[in-house]
Amino acid sequence: MLQALRPKLRALLLVTLASATAFALAQRVITLEAWTIGPDEPAIHRAENLEAAVDLFNEALAAEGADYRVAIDTDFETVSWDDYRRRLLLAFAAGSAPDIIQSSHLDISTWSDAGYLLPLDEYLDQYDAFGDVVGSLWDFVTYKGAIYGIPNTPEARPFYYNTTLLGELGWSAAEIEELPGRIERGEFTWSDVIEVSKAAVEAGVIEPGHGYWHRPVNGPDFYHTYFAFGGRLQDAETGQLVFTQDAALGQFALYRDLIDEGVMLGELLGTSWDEWHRNWVDGRVLFNSAGTWSWAQWAVQYGPGWDFVWDNYFFALQPAAEPGGTPTTLSQPQAYMVWSGTDHADLAVRLLSFVLTPELDVRAMESGHLPTLATTRSLPAFQENEFLSQVVYMLDYTTSQPVHEGFGRYADIFFRSISAVQGGQLTPEEAVEITADELRRALGDQVIIE
Repeated sequence: MLQALRPKLRALLLVTLASATAFALAQRVITLEAWTIGPDEPAIHRAENLEAAVDLFNEALAAEGADYRVAIDTDFETVSWDDYRRRLLLAFAAGSAPDIIQSSHLDISTWSDAGYLLPLDEYLDQYDAFGDVVGSLWDFVTYKGAIYGIPNTPEARPFYYNTTLLGELGWSAAEIEELPGRIERGEFTWSDVIEVSKAAVEAGVIEPGHGYWHRPVNGPDFYHTYFAFGGRLQDAETGQLVFTQDAALGQFALYRDLIDEGVMLGELLGTSWDEWHRNWVDGRVLFNSAGTWSWAQWAVQYGPGWDFVWDNYFFALQPAAEPGGTPTTLSQPQAYMVWSGTDHADLAVRLLSFVLTPELDVRAMESGHLPTLATTRSLPAFQENEFLSQVVYMLDYTTSQPVHEGFGRYADIFFRSISAVQGGQLTPEEAVEITADELRRALGDQVIIE
């Protein structure tokens, strides 16, 4: 009897397989598009996490019996921020932007005012994953009372020092180890940076101009020093931008002193990032200010490896301006944003909820960034990470740039003044006066000059 049933069973199986195949072929696949940027290469997980989240999303759709699946077309850029933003603006204008955009939280004000971004508030309560985001990070992506982004990969910007060079200068291992604590207590200030760097030049440990290097192009890192001198960027009550003249004078004078004392190169601004990093990795610079992600860049992108980095460098908060003052750092979280013109807003937001799993979030460590989710910090992989477990305290001292539509103009004016001071075209006092005048003309009542 079993022998007689076999042809029928075989036929039934063929019909079942044909039905399953027909269903699979009939299944709709909705493809989302996402653009992401490092620009540092180790941050490629910002794209790869979206791809991994698609798998989780499709597993959920299968369990729900949905008749469609999702796919994603990701693009990861290592170009400059200016080039990336220019490409996005052209896509916005042409109505061909990607469904999901990853960029700095600072872009939210300009892009939301232009109508390019979708407010996300109504979606957030639909998925539990959004409730695990560290609460303070939502402040970075909120503008005019609405949330326009899903935070990801927050960071800090440490003050790094070359331990090998300090040893050559005569510092003991204990003195080198104690430096972060001294900076945190306000005992080692920017004046000490100058004095130690001068001693290193005089001793032949470093070349002139290689004592301290800040970033070589316009960007957020300049503001942690402005904050150290007591500066404000935004008024909490009115939302207006603020320019604190005394703080700017302190910062501009510091940069001029660094150059005049032979501690920093007068032509540092305009140096390529590649040259900047290679001078550091080659052991030619004593101190610098960079990001937590730079730790990964030096180990991975520039080749020496993790052991080399740990053997030669360490990190601290950015020094205080005066003895007993408060050290600083600065964060500029990234955010996933959804284009207002997308045909798949619900799918895009739900996909982002699958990105917010501790197992994917912990991959921020690969690029030297910190977790977005509270639960990620309890994962053994995070707790066992020697670098991030030691640097996470810096978020207690962090500052940020304001989310304000006029801050791009503010930042350009501020940086031009820094460039003029470092290039010798203006004295610090002249630069403060000109900065205040230009800010008044450019921003009117959007800025407070104090």
